[in-house]
Amino acid sequence: MTSYGVAARFTLLVLARNRLAVVFLTVLIPIGIALAHHVVSHDVLPFHQSSTGAVLSGGGEQITMISCALNASCQLIGFAMFSSAKHAGDFDLRLTAAGYPRSALVLAKLTSLVGFAALVAAYAAAWMRWFWPMEQPLSMWVAVFLAGLVYGAMGLFLALFLPGQLEGMFTIITITVTDLLLQNPLLNRSQGGGLMEALPAYGAMQIGIGAGFTQSVPSSAVLVSLLWTVVFAATAFVAFLRRTR
Repeated sequence: MTSYGVAARFTLLVLARNRLAVVFLTVLIPIGIALAHHVVSHDVLPFHQSSTGAVLSGGGEQITMISCALNASCQLIGFAMFSSAKHAGDFDLRLTAAGYPRSALVLAKLTSLVGFAALVAAYAAAWMRWFWPMEQPLSMWVAVFLAGLVYGAMGLFLALFLPGQLEGMFTIITITVTDLLLQNPLLNRSQGGGLMEALPAYGAMQIGIGAGFTQSVPSSAVLVSLLWTVVFAATAFVAFLRRTR
């Protein structure tokens, strides 16, 4: 097995052994989506899609399901990647000191991030589809996937600078809740603005709204999410390379 294969296998095993992440994925995601469907009002409300300027309408429970799925994906993947990077930090230093290729470790972390984000997105989108025959289920998967990528990359970034698990969890939860609260079109009735569009979850929320209520997906929103992912991941990996130099 190649050095990349060994590193990827180890990284995925660390993620799989995170019991909190497993419980969060299998139990809390469906509970959150089910509660949004059964508890939140089904009244149809108008709202703005800020990326296109269009005025759309949808049930309160549907918009809340999108917000719940994105929030769960951001928190789960963000903290799982943070925890994985923290656990592997000292071991990575010893490996690179012994001559293990740093590129293999970096690619392994990227592989685990993409794979885990894809799994969480598929699971969340499937539960949403169970309760709501949305316009574009595949695009909804893309929305949750990109949200996971952004916050997973943020988790890798924060793992290099925060001292412990508690600080990482608190930081990720605080950022996620604030971000998704501002992105919710039912709570924030503005038609967009520089601050909201600059936040990490903006692209994912706009894609989710497009997937749920229209036949199109704003390409600019996809680019925003990919840009955030690249910024966080590149910063994290440059810091990792400097640390293990």
